[in-house]
Amino acid sequence: MPNRYIAFISIAAAFHAAAAYAQPTVEFVASTPAHESAARAYRAIWEQDGARIIAALEARTCMKFPETSVAAIVGDEVSDSGGPEHPMSLRASYDLDVKRATLVHELAHRHLWQLAQRLDDVDGHHTLYLILERVWADVWGPEFAAARVRGESTWTATYDYAAAWTWASKLTVDERGVLWNRLLTMNDKPYCYAVYVEPRTAAVRPESAPLTP
Repeated sequence: MPNRYIAFISIAAAFHAAAAYAQPTVEFVASTPAHESAARAYRAIWEQDGARIIAALEARTCMKFPETSVAAIVGDEVSDSGGPEHPMSLRASYDLDVKRATLVHELAHRHLWQLAQRLDDVDGHHTLYLILERVWADVWGPEFAAARVRGESTWTATYDYAAAWTWASKLTVDERGVLWNRLLTMNDKPYCYAVYVEPRTAAVRPESAPLTP
């Protein structure tokens, strides 16, 4: 049986089990009372899709998510993954789809911290972008993923997100897979076939979860 077909079956199995998946606890804490509504929105995303997010991260990277609990501060600060002893920051003002995408973006950074050894000339966002679009597509569909790639490419910051996404987008599936597996080998991780599989198991994009006023 072809290895890529096996990987496809493995990804499908991960999503089949996602409803019962014991995902890590994420505590969304409003930085002020004015940010409580946004914190509730992030909580609703996590309640609805948290299991699928973790299942997709683990399936696409072939690595177990390393944390059992994560704290996230919701406020006006720029979104950030935080640190091993520090919470994530999630911006309150994003619309729902950007909240979804950014939550995965920052969790994925934390997930990749376990890769202590990194490829030369491949920075943290280049490394993340080897798998992030696939994770988004697996959870919310390829149209969502494509829209968020375009969205992140417009971000204005000291870091050049557009250039990083252009770099990742020019890589073929095989080129991404080779880089990812080279990275896994450097960190004594097992070979990953799932990184080569197209996101054919993407979920139907759900409607917005109702939020309590």
